[in-house]
Amino acid sequence: MKIFISHKQEDSFTANQIANELKSCNVAYYLDVLDESMTQNGKELTDHIRDSLNKCSDIIVVMSSITRLSQWVPFEVGMAAQVDMPTATFLKEDVMLPDFLQYWPRLKKVADIRKYVSASNDVDQEYQKFRPIYEEATFQQSKVERFYDVLKKRL
Repeated sequence: MKIFISHKQEDSFTANQIANELKSCNVAYYLDVLDESMTQNGKELTDHIRDSLNKCSDIIVVMSSITRLSQWVPFEVGMAAQVDMPTATFLKEDVMLPDFLQYWPRLKKVADIRKYVSASNDVDQEYQKFRPIYEEATFQQSKVERFYDVLKKRL
């Protein structure tokens, strides 16, 4: 598992808290705050985001009132949704989620990151035996739906 942490630059503190919690869980992550190559614009930045997302298995989206002003957060979420990447929102504050983020599990405190990781690990173990039975796209969709069910119950 490697988690892409999507956020607006102004939410870097929260994104770093998530990264630190993932690190304590021994989970790899991508956080652009730590990436000095993020100074590009336009096509270079789009390609960089796409490449970074393609190296990840999951995405956690930091949501705050400032996220509405982001052009890149919706782009990252859209790219992740195209491949049924497991997605969760991390609510930095009591913020009204846009429609496109209503469905996914909502993490509300740093401790919820451990619930995310354990739910993902448990579903991975559960689905190991089923992989040969399913077509890859069907398998991924089924596994992601099961992950959402398990995580929502734990939150």
